[in-house]
Amino acid sequence: MTNANLSIPAKRYFTLDEVCQLVQISPEEFTQWQYENGVVIGYGGNRYTRSDVVKLLKLKDTFSPYAEEQPQEALDANGQPAADTDEIRQGLKNVLAGLETVLVK
Repeated sequence: MTNANLSIPAKRYFTLDEVCQLVQISPEEFTQWQYENGVVIGYGGNRYTRSDVVKLLKLKDTFSPYAEEQPQEALDANGQPAADTDEIRQGLKNVLAGLETVLVK
């Protein structure tokens, strides 16, 4: 969806989640972008105006370094997670057991 084809809802204020959905970036990535660039858009809280949304859509291309890409080795040939839930759970249990052993000493 390009910016020209995007319709911004007729609202006075938008929440952070609504803005991020319109701009197609996560709230965490948006916060990191603001911090790294020393920019605060909006009222500093969870309120953004229509003009804020328009500004962000124009700046959308500058978000790409902050958008986290999933490592390719984390996916199998079908694009599904390479590790299943049981493997991950067992790995986390092993890490936790190791931490507990170190903390007991």
